[in-house]
Order: sequence, then C-alpha cells, then structure tokens
Amino acid sequence: MLNIIGLLAAFENLTPMNWDVILPALNFLWQGMLAIFVVIGLIILVVKITGFTINKVTEVKAKRNANNDEQQNS
Repeated sequence: MLNIIGLLAAFENLTPMNWDVILPALNFLWQGMLAIFVVIGLIILVVKITGFTINKVTEVKAKRNANNDEQQNS
C-alpha cells in the first residue's frame, strides 16, 4: 500500500501545509484548468460554426435543385 506520509517525508520541502509549495501548485492548477476550458470552448465553437455552414450549404443546394427542377419543367 502506498504510504503518502512516507513519500512526503522523503522530500523535505513537500509538507501538506507548506504554503511555499501550495501556492505555486495552485497557480499551476488554475492556469491548467483555464487552458482546458479555453480548448473545450474553442472545440465547441468550431463544431457550431461547422454545423452552421453545413446547414447553409444544404439550404443553398436545395434552392439550386428546386430552381433547376423549375427550369426543366418549363
């Protein structure tokens, strides 16, 4: 079984309440979380834009096909 206290005791600077270690870790944590959310937001944005353009292209093709059918029937 993994002994956390033993691991922490092996490193002199790694104590659970040492603010000199906790603050840089929290700084790194919020920057990483922000980066993850930005990437997820960009992925969602790209998917929405792609869906919008596909719908527009489908509408234009349907209108073009309808115009071609009307011209052929005339």
